[in-house]
Amino acid sequence: MKEPLESLILDLKKSPSFLWADEIWFMGVWKNSPKSRSIAQTMPELQPNYHSVKQNLELEDIYGSPYAIFEYLPDALVSKEKDLTDLHTNLKRLGKKLILDFVPNHIAIDSPLVDSNPDLFLIASESVSLKNSFLHQNGNVYVHGRDPYFDGWTDTIQWDFSNPNVEKKHIEILKSIAKQSDGVRCDMAMLLLPDVFEKTHGKKSSYDWSRVIQSVRKEYPDFKFYAEAYWEMEDRLLNLGFDASYDKSMYDAFKNQNFNFISQNLRQNSGLKKIRFLENHDEERAKHQFGDNSHAYFSLLCAAECILLFHAGQEVGSTQKIPVQMIHTDDEETDLSSKEFYDRAFVVTAKRQANSLVFWPDYKEYNGRSVFVKSIETEKVTELFLWNEQTAEVSGWISFQEGIQFKPSLTDIVTGNTYPQTKSEKGIYFKLAPNQVQWFIF
Repeated sequence: MKEPLESLILDLKKSPSFLWADEIWFMGVWKNSPKSRSIAQTMPELQPNYHSVKQNLELEDIYGSPYAIFEYLPDALVSKEKDLTDLHTNLKRLGKKLILDFVPNHIAIDSPLVDSNPDLFLIASESVSLKNSFLHQNGNVYVHGRDPYFDGWTDTIQWDFSNPNVEKKHIEILKSIAKQSDGVRCDMAMLLLPDVFEKTHGKKSSYDWSRVIQSVRKEYPDFKFYAEAYWEMEDRLLNLGFDASYDKSMYDAFKNQNFNFISQNLRQNSGLKKIRFLENHDEERAKHQFGDNSHAYFSLLCAAECILLFHAGQEVGSTQKIPVQMIHTDDEETDLSSKEFYDRAFVVTAKRQANSLVFWPDYKEYNGRSVFVKSIETEKVTELFLWNEQTAEVSGWISFQEGIQFKPSLTDIVTGNTYPQTKSEKGIYFKLAPNQVQWFIF
């Protein structure tokens, strides 16, 4: 009988997104908390979300939050082995890297770590409200894990970053993760910054991300640290040693149709330091949020210099946001237009190389209106991106040059439409409606 994750890899290998991806991030592999499961199954405010994705809901469909980790050991649903070494090895054979979650701010309220290390967790002061604290079986009243803007997550307990031994414990946990993976996605990494912790809990923090990262890399020099981060704290975390950080600003700009912001960011060469996305487990599905524009916006992210985070189900146009506490939901019908688009896109981007030559990374003026024009050249393929950020139609000619040569017809990767070309010394003719994106290959 196959291990659950082995079966998952077999399914993933059939997906174009798996072939395209360099790194695979599996969410929810760590041992799940029985208490988190009980809370998730009984919280009234969560029930409508469950019923929206599972018509005949049963308690077994609700497993608890993967971000209330009981122990950093594989969950029984994931693997019967004591670690994820076999999974790591199998992915490495396929040319993929394994990324796992590290949740630095908190752990499950019933974690055995609380019993063995009671002093590493934050004792509630008199000013902490009852809804943000709880009485542990060891007799201490602890604070729930939280951020400064919301009440605590009731299935979690807050690490006490004023205690220097927490940093040592985290290094120990991270080294154990590094033995069986290539990197970690650090959940809500900015909550550990000293000023954020003090704002949230009123205590001075002694925690230093740079020390933690350096300590792990002494033994595992290639181990990756990715930061989930918000509130414009991304650069601070990069300066502390993170390899890359979430950049939600482009998502928000697409959502708010802030085209000026999008154009400014497309002009910048940020390197592979920004992690951008059209959806993730915290956001609405891209197809639901952006509709048919989701294909155009994904194409613009493919034209940007960034790490692209792709969410399972995005490639088939799923519209239902799945609560993280659930392990069983009803299946959605595949959106054929989304599947066909992502099939086309992955075939092209999978051929890119790290040393791809990029030229035309800027805008061109046509009758006083700017059009985003960018080309990415790999060994055998040249990609050409066009985007009209204007509110009026724009047309013009792209002159021939290296990599951009005459073809009798061009197929737009965004829509799948084919455009016959008339040979002209002027080059390639284009006509773009407002906010239209086109993506061609030569």
